Amino acid sequence: MAVATILSMFAWMALLVNAITLFLVILLVRRKVTRSAIPSSFSVSASQLAVVITVAASLGSLYLSEVGDLTPCRWCWIQRTAMYPLAFVLLVGWFTGDRLVRRYAVPMAVLGLAASIWHYLLQQVPFLSDAESCSLTTPCSVTYIEKFGFISIPWMAGSVFLLTVILLTGFRSTDSRIG
Repeated sequence: MAVATILSMFAWMALLVNAITLFLVILLVRRKVTRSAIPSSFSVSASQLAVVITVAASLGSLYLSEVGDLTPCRWCWIQRTAMYPLAFVLLVGWFTGDRLVRRYAVPMAVLGLAASIWHYLLQQVPFLSDAESCSLTTPCSVTYIEKFGFISIPWMAGSVFLLTVILLTGFRSTDSRIG
């Protein structure tokens, strides 16, 4: 399958992640307003979803660089240094039933989200595009993909980081393998 086709599939998945994130934020706000309870079955599934999306994002980034031959820039690498350990920590925490894994996972996801936001701004804001943190051979302002007028690789990564933060902080469960 062509890399362009895979990138389009990734963009559609990012839209799905964004829709899920929006739905969960509305659910959390509604819960605060109406004091309604979220089914415990969803809270248990929330940690599993966090594991799945971070592992999928890690594998997707490896596909883009190793199979798709898209050279990661410095900010892509910074996002990867947050995503790869995050996926690993969540996976190990889920297998071992470590209820304290959120203490490590949430800060990694927040730092990754911050890096994604900055990288997205480097791509979208013209006066930031010549920032000194980027190299001449692999500039951070280059947009390998832009689907639907706004989805780029940093957007995709940021979407995963944001959903992970919401899942881990907003949907805690005593029945979940990840506390």
